[in-house]
Amino acid sequence: MFRISVLLICFFSMCQQGISQDKPSLNSFIENAKQNAPALHENDNLLQIGAVQNEIIRAQNKALKVDATSEVLFAPYFNSDGKFIDVTTMPSPNAFGYDVGITNGGLYSAQINVTQNLLNKAIVDNLLFQNKINNQGLELVAEDIERNLIKNITDTYVMAYQLQLQADFTKDILKDLRKRLEVLELLVKHGILQESDYLLLQLDIESKELEHEQIEINFQVVINQLFTLSGSNARILDSLEKPNLKLKDTFTGGKRYYQRKFINDSLRVLADQRVFENNYKPQLSAYGNTGINAVEIRNIAHRIGLSAGLRLTIPIYDGKKRFYNAQQSKLKEENLKFYRDNAAVQLKNRLEAINGQMTALQKNQEHLKKQIKNQENVLEIYKGKLVQGQVSIVDYLSVVQNYKQNIYTQMQMQTNMWLLQSQYNFINW
Repeated sequence: MFRISVLLICFFSMCQQGISQDKPSLNSFIENAKQNAPALHENDNLLQIGAVQNEIIRAQNKALKVDATSEVLFAPYFNSDGKFIDVTTMPSPNAFGYDVGITNGGLYSAQINVTQNLLNKAIVDNLLFQNKINNQGLELVAEDIERNLIKNITDTYVMAYQLQLQADFTKDILKDLRKRLEVLELLVKHGILQESDYLLLQLDIESKELEHEQIEINFQVVINQLFTLSGSNARILDSLEKPNLKLKDTFTGGKRYYQRKFINDSLRVLADQRVFENNYKPQLSAYGNTGINAVEIRNIAHRIGLSAGLRLTIPIYDGKKRFYNAQQSKLKEENLKFYRDNAAVQLKNRLEAINGQMTALQKNQEHLKKQIKNQENVLEIYKGKLVQGQVSIVDYLSVVQNYKQNIYTQMQMQTNMWLLQSQYNFINW
């Protein structure tokens, strides 16, 4: 009994998976796009690079620098004290060679050097702060990439779903017309209607069959675009789930994107200014070395030693470079404020315009819905009269065509509503 239950659960799960695969939703395409988008993967790697950069900053400015150096300099003297060649620090006055004060006759060195920067916490903090702001900028870039992905996929999905509705409606019309054709065949046989009426309806059915085929082709073309946008292998789909769009009213951290971008860009200007100011901070470093350092090979074994010291650097004057850089930072900040204020005005106007369009569209949808309801009643009346031979096939097809046109208009209105909602969410973030 337990095994049967498990098998049933697995069977239903597989069925559900099959339904999900054959009738995917808008969210499934969006999630696939997020997983497959190379720009998002690249951005993730850049964020990881930024995290590693923190360790590089600490290593460059806090860690001990240890290195080994080795040097051999041979600077002999010629004709010194009767010797053709001699390495000495006390050549005779008539000897030929470099000045002993410069070369000491040579250099034989093999040392281990250690350097440690001191009093540089503020410098390191400024560099880490700059890197943090850069990483936050990458996070904003990722949001922008996702936003454009969602917009493109949503619009394409809506267009595909509209074609699906058109295909389903045309299919239903064809089904009904084929039934009318069967009735007309009987009426023609009994002499109630002419054969031309039968042929006219048959031609209209063939025309709508071609229309249905073209709609199905267009549907698969848009489906292919959907798979391409989501970075998935394309396949043929029979249908899509109805898009469920909701207007977005919540924002990350309670702030809109342009506000958070302004804050980040302002902090970037501040961070760059602080890093520039690092050049004007006193820098203190301790250094030491040990090893062999000699100017003569003789008795070189006794030239093993060590040395240590402190190096202090204090900037004094740079030709007002610091002052000019501060002025540039101030002007950059003013530019960012101009863009922020302009973005706020544009956002307000665009959202109001979209809201106005959606309100007007809703009213038109209500009027059209009533008109379609009346047309459906008229169509049923014409169906009954057609069976009795009281109306011509031309009049009946005219009523069907008007009804179809209004249904298509209703579909287009709903599509436009979804597209406006998509545009609203694209802007309102």
